[in-house]
Amino acid sequence: MKKCIAIIGVSILTAWTAAADDLPKAGAYLGYQYVRFMPGGIVPDFNANGGGGQFIFHANHWLGAVLDVGAVHNGNISDFNLDSTFINFMAGPRFSIARSKRFSPYFQALFGGVYGSSSTRVLGSPIIDPLDTRPPLVNPDLPVSTRFNTSETKFAMTAGGGLDIRINRHMSFRPIAVDYYLTKLRSLPVGGAEDHQNNLRYSAGVTFLFGGEKPTPVAQTPHQRPVAHRFDNFLTVCYTPPRCFRRRLTASPR
Repeated sequence: MKKCIAIIGVSILTAWTAAADDLPKAGAYLGYQYVRFMPGGIVPDFNANGGGGQFIFHANHWLGAVLDVGAVHNGNISDFNLDSTFINFMAGPRFSIARSKRFSPYFQALFGGVYGSSSTRVLGSPIIDPLDTRPPLVNPDLPVSTRFNTSETKFAMTAGGGLDIRINRHMSFRPIAVDYYLTKLRSLPVGGAEDHQNNLRYSAGVTFLFGGEKPTPVAQTPHQRPVAHRFDNFLTVCYTPPRCFRRRLTASPR
């Protein structure tokens, strides 16, 4: 019984290894990123656009690890004159489902943080003390402006999936990846009245693949002419690959 189990285990391991020979060991992804932020407070939902990158490591045919970094920006949130940028940095496992040589659907859950910064420009008029006899430092007839900034770093996570389409051995195309994107920004205007935001993230791009086994070339057998040997009234004909035929020779009538 133990011998049978060992044979089955070796057979499964051999088949698994053979299937994963062509699997890239790592990949580097670059692409476009869109986030629909949903603050839930006085600030209405808004869009932010940017880009992102990932480093992907494949442990085997179905399990991998992902490091995800990206940034999105909105220069004027819902006409509130808020210039905001959000940078995410997360990592976590990736699970490939029904992977084939060309199509690789996956699901992943990433955990980490998000850095958010917002600024706004405020215009005003200089205030001149009428009792001050010194000349003013600024022209009282011209408006002055200043910019207020705020930033914070909080917890963030994503959960979702996508599809990679293999173009060749060194590149794949990702037409769609959709994630639920949780952020816990509080002091920024995006935080609104809630201590967390349930957002949506979409991305698309290309992945550059590294590692993996090169396909084994098929050995070509050179074509050779048959070789004939005659010995003791027998004729032997041999071909390549080795195949030989032996035939008895009969004497021709006189």
